[in-house]
Amino acid sequence: MTQTAFDRFWELIFGAIALNPKAFESIQILPQGFRVALFTVLLAGFSQAFGQGIVLFVNRVKPIRFLLSLAIASVLFAFSVLFWGLSTWFVSWLFFDASTPYETVWSLLGLAYAPMIFSFLVALPYFGVPINVILSIWTLLAFEVGLHAVLHVSVWRAFWCAALGWVVLQILQRTIGKPIGAIGVWLSNTVAGKKLVTDMRGIENLLQTRGQTLFRIYPTTNTLDNRDHRK
Repeated sequence: MTQTAFDRFWELIFGAIALNPKAFESIQILPQGFRVALFTVLLAGFSQAFGQGIVLFVNRVKPIRFLLSLAIASVLFAFSVLFWGLSTWFVSWLFFDASTPYETVWSLLGLAYAPMIFSFLVALPYFGVPINVILSIWTLLAFEVGLHAVLHVSVWRAFWCAALGWVVLQILQRTIGKPIGAIGVWLSNTVAGKKLVTDMRGIENLLQTRGQTLFRIYPTTNTLDNRDHRK
């Protein structure tokens, strides 16, 4: 019986995390490799959404909508990765004359997102931002290893393909991609059932306001403390 990429899913995942070129070579050979890459990205997206779930919690999103919001965030995350793969493929075709199918580039990128499965750790106080930076760099290095191993290009060419592809993606997101981003925000708000406050200052204001509200509703502790102090 022929093995599929799903049969060796965790082997491929840990191979990508270890920056093992054989993992990226295998996902090109094994059946259902593209699906495994997509599943890896969705899993990474769900992990990141879960780590950032404090935003949904602070906004008091209902449990069912909370889970749906995580699922939608995972799908939107996958779309961003798809576009990074597309921009990388375009850069490789434009500057390096690489006649590589888009499916090959994206499956390498999808598997390269294996380190981002641990992105739920961004919820850790103080360590969240450094962990996110490390995982992002790790993903970029894994993508470079995959391009180098499968496309048989030099390390520097693989690096520039991935890096320039990312730069093109950032430019597109800030120009013609703004309407698409607005649709993503609208979809997230619709699923959550309210307009989400996502900026740090807004979240701090919400926490402060709700803290004051709780104090007004339950002031008994402070009152009793004051009475005891007077005695």
